[in-house]
Amino acid sequence: NYLSFNNDIYITVRKLLIIASLNFFISCSTDVNTYHNFSNIDPEWVGINKHLLGIIDNFILQAIEKKEVIGTSAIIVKDGGIAYHKAFGLADVENTIKMETNTIVAIASMSKLMTTAGALILFDKGLYSMDTRLDKILPEFSNPSIFLSYDENSQSFNTKEATQPILMRHLFSHTSGIVYPIFIPDSLGRKGYLSAAVQDAFPDMTISLEDNIKRLATLPLISNPGEKWWYGMNMDVLGRVIEVLDGRPFAKFMEEEIFIPLQLENTGFSLPRDKWENVAKIYQYLSGKPVEFKCCPQFSDVELKQIGRERGPIEFFKNDTDIIAMGGADIFSTAYDFAKFLQMLLNGGTFNGVRILSRKTVEMINRPLEDLFRPDDPGIAMGLSVGVVKDENMNYEHHSTGSYWWGGYFYTSYWVDPKEKLIGVIMNQVHPANSDLNKKFQQLVYSSLN
Repeated sequence: NYLSFNNDIYITVRKLLIIASLNFFISCSTDVNTYHNFSNIDPEWVGINKHLLGIIDNFILQAIEKKEVIGTSAIIVKDGGIAYHKAFGLADVENTIKMETNTIVAIASMSKLMTTAGALILFDKGLYSMDTRLDKILPEFSNPSIFLSYDENSQSFNTKEATQPILMRHLFSHTSGIVYPIFIPDSLGRKGYLSAAVQDAFPDMTISLEDNIKRLATLPLISNPGEKWWYGMNMDVLGRVIEVLDGRPFAKFMEEEIFIPLQLENTGFSLPRDKWENVAKIYQYLSGKPVEFKCCPQFSDVELKQIGRERGPIEFFKNDTDIIAMGGADIFSTAYDFAKFLQMLLNGGTFNGVRILSRKTVEMINRPLEDLFRPDDPGIAMGLSVGVVKDENMNYEHHSTGSYWWGGYFYTSYWVDPKEKLIGVIMNQVHPANSDLNKKFQQLVYSSLN
């Protein structure tokens, strides 16, 4: 009886250990971040053909040789593991400093998704809904007007009253009617929009974020909220919304709620002094030679002064960005850090046991909400600050339904394919870009999948 009793205990314990082991295995298999821990892996482990992946190197080197880009860093993450992470070319031509995998770059409009995530943290706390009126948070946006024309003689706008208020969801989807003054055509009152001296990216620190957004609010909307997609300063407004609802400066909030928890050590609106030498310079090609980028060759000096952009090389990261930081453009990061941020989203809002966003809120990001984005392409829609593949069967691209992407002014781009558990990020620092490298990079990544 004694032996039988102990044998029953042994069998019971063994069953429990087997069940526990299976549960652990299932848990690891369903959490891609836990399974590969965002570490370097053999691409073959996750079904990527090494030989085909190697073709990417040649395309990047050719783009550098053809003087399309100066330096490039790129990363591919599959099933939570880093299958490719390389850098090529130069980060600083004058001093012959190589582009490295930890070289920090200006990600420009790739900042928009990070700012979106920051605003969604407050959404998870119930501080607003997607149908909350913006003027309930920022009263300066009460009674918005709509552009009709601009009279240069009187230097005034002709407007009409908006038929509805700006709602929070309009900011996330670029359907608020808020514009980028610098990109408004002359026929739509460019001089009038620029006269407000709204700073839209890398500001010169002569104005606070609060005052800058108040200036923006004095300008007419380009269309009624919800009526038209127009790329504008929506995430910059979200930055101010965060300040008002949370109480911390926008840049401080982003640092404490996203950058530090995710251990994005080379990411920020501002950077510590010991990181300054690790920031890549931005270039433009003039007469076939790379020269440091000066914003912006297509605009006049007067126009650039109006938006605080008459400066040469962008060194915004040296400033006290608690004064002002623009959520649509001002973040500096690396391919590795940005991919880690994207992995958090792909994991449903968590990374290494740290939860940034709720799973259901993350699922809203790549929900195809607005068909106004590309009306000529029914397979593409707008999610929350990202383009979304609405139906993979309606285009000639590799990416799966539900994939989302965006890019930056200095030829940086990313995409996330939830179906394939695939992330791609490629960083260059050149404008204007006369290259199809980023598109080829994505094409080759998908072609390498077994």
